[in-house]
Amino acid sequence: MDLLLIDDDEIDRTAIQRALADSSLRVKISEATTAEQGLALVAEQTFDGILLDYRLPDADGIEVLARLSHAVGDDTAVVIISRYEDETLAERCIELGAQDFLLKDEVNSRRLTRAIRQAHQRAAIMQELRRSHQQLKSLAEHDSLTQLANRYGFETFLYRELAKARCQHGKLALILLDLDDFKLVNDALGHQAGDRLLELVAERLLRLVPSKGMIARIGGDEFVAVLCGDEAVAEAEQWVTRCLEVLQPSYEVQGKMLSISASAGIAYYGALAKSGSELLRCADIAMYKAKHDGRNRYQVYSETLNIAVNQRIKIAQGLNQAIEKQQLRLFYQGKFSATTGELVGTEALLRWQHPDMGMLAPDAFLPVAEERGMMDELAAWVLTEACIQNQRWLNMLPDTQEPISVAVNLSPSQNLKQLLLPQVTAALARSAMPAQYLELELTENALIEDSLALAETLEAVRKLGVTLALDDFGTGFSSLEHIKDFPIQVLKMDKSFVLPLEQCERSRRLLSALLNFAKGLNVIAVAEGVETAQHAEFCRAHGCDILQGYYFCKPLPAAEFERQFILPKA
Repeated sequence: MDLLLIDDDEIDRTAIQRALADSSLRVKISEATTAEQGLALVAEQTFDGILLDYRLPDADGIEVLARLSHAVGDDTAVVIISRYEDETLAERCIELGAQDFLLKDEVNSRRLTRAIRQAHQRAAIMQELRRSHQQLKSLAEHDSLTQLANRYGFETFLYRELAKARCQHGKLALILLDLDDFKLVNDALGHQAGDRLLELVAERLLRLVPSKGMIARIGGDEFVAVLCGDEAVAEAEQWVTRCLEVLQPSYEVQGKMLSISASAGIAYYGALAKSGSELLRCADIAMYKAKHDGRNRYQVYSETLNIAVNQRIKIAQGLNQAIEKQQLRLFYQGKFSATTGELVGTEALLRWQHPDMGMLAPDAFLPVAEERGMMDELAAWVLTEACIQNQRWLNMLPDTQEPISVAVNLSPSQNLKQLLLPQVTAALARSAMPAQYLELELTENALIEDSLALAETLEAVRKLGVTLALDDFGTGFSSLEHIKDFPIQVLKMDKSFVLPLEQCERSRRLLSALLNFAKGLNVIAVAEGVETAQHAEFCRAHGCDILQGYYFCKPLPAAEFERQFILPKA
């Protein structure tokens, strides 16, 4: 065995040398009289064991042990030798890595030999324990499929780096990546193909591991990267741009070439996110914003996005009680005969009188309602309220005035096939309004999915006497096919064709063609967005039946609309 004896007392060194010479151990002993000399020898060669005097002229044993732990390997046994008996000191030395603690007056051949052998065995056992611990730690912190760090490994790294950032005023960026439409791969090819695709994606991501950071897989198709150091914020967007590019080329899976993209959200450690959970939440919100904006892109979480998210949360929390607390309102916009200028109907438009945010337009809350699956509940409320109000107005109109209808918009997010017919039936029954005065407006997006079943539902609704209108005509897909397959009786020309009439010859020709098309099909043509006398005159001259827009009437609360258009003029 190669041993290093560090002791400044020559008499003690001689006694130890003699004891080892009388033992059965075959040893080669190197000597040092100070801590610095001993550490210098350790730096130059490897020893099987070190006999260290606790009291040295330039350091005590605790200090030397701490320095030795960084300088020697796990297989080097350290035995502390002290002239003073102190149980607390002995325990402290063992805690810091010494394998044994001997008193100098106990040093003899047998005792020293046993201490060195046992210390060497303990060192070997400790080395094996550390190796096993590292293996278990690696298994615990890494994903078995991709060999990237897993969620536990990611969280361990993140919380350690956050602690450094807080203490040192450092910078940190967290990037969350989610594969776009990965579920389609699993559904079409099976989970085995999905797992292989994840392995290939991980291989590409491993090429991009930042020098100061890490990449982990924390969910099915969800990956996260952490960038640390002074340049973390400056480099984050460049890194994620490169990452999205690297993921673009096709992957060969089960003999097929698959393409996959990713959407990413970036959150920075700072005022908006100070903890690991906040960073993940912010990056997740930014990532979903990137998906909403078109996928295969990234979004940075910012103060503006934070305000929008908080407002969205506030809307979501209040939306459940909006009906119960009677906060919803219907505004009405008039529809007028192109030939006589008389009021022939209205369109019911939903608003929300929010207690804190004021009057909200549909764009502010309907997307949230769609996400929360509330569109059927809202649609039933609108249908009923619109029918009740229109019947009230029908009762108020003089016999000499033609009855007016009310139009209600339907959403593609509604369960139209199963719920539309019972909702319409219930609304008509509750309001006692004849079905002929109800008009339902659908967009072409609502007609795409399971069109055969929906056509049957719409035909049943039409048989009640309800009028069906195709809204935003000319802006969707397969308009001719929709008119052929569905019982459409009204075509509403989108305002994008009407508004540029005065400046654009192409728009005039296009709108004229659409109006001729409606006339040829013997359906009612309605022009939306009529804002000037010129708009009205052009539509009237080209065969439009009904005009709607700010030129005649802005959307108004029921009471105001009633005062202006229903009640007899003084």
